[in-house]
Amino acid sequence: MRKIYKFSHSVTQGGHLYVHKTVAGTYITNKIGLKNMFNATSKKFELIDATIKVYDDICFMFFMNKPSLKTETLFDSIHSHLNSFGSWTHEYAYTSVYDLDENYLRVYLNKLGFDYDKG
Repeated sequence: MRKIYKFSHSVTQGGHLYVHKTVAGTYITNKIGLKNMFNATSKKFELIDATIKVYDDICFMFFMNKPSLKTETLFDSIHSHLNSFGSWTHEYAYTSVYDLDENYLRVYLNKLGFDYDKG
């Protein structure tokens, strides 16, 4: 059953996904440090139900945010620290996801060819 997020002026379900890939042929230089950076960002912006997955050359952050958060502010913060962890493409993906439940995320990542437990 999908979780419902209730805010003072709105109700919503599902969540968001931020995905960023390194430049072809390069890898993330410090996966633990990158995950820590995403966790700190999650706390700073009070993201809800954040799940961070870092693989060799790509990272995923699933989350729900408060309606008052401007996503540009979130992405600017992420991008200001990202270069410390590798060479990144200029493009990144930001989209909605059906649910933030671990079981859904496992299936979602598996469809993309990633093992949930290895990220």
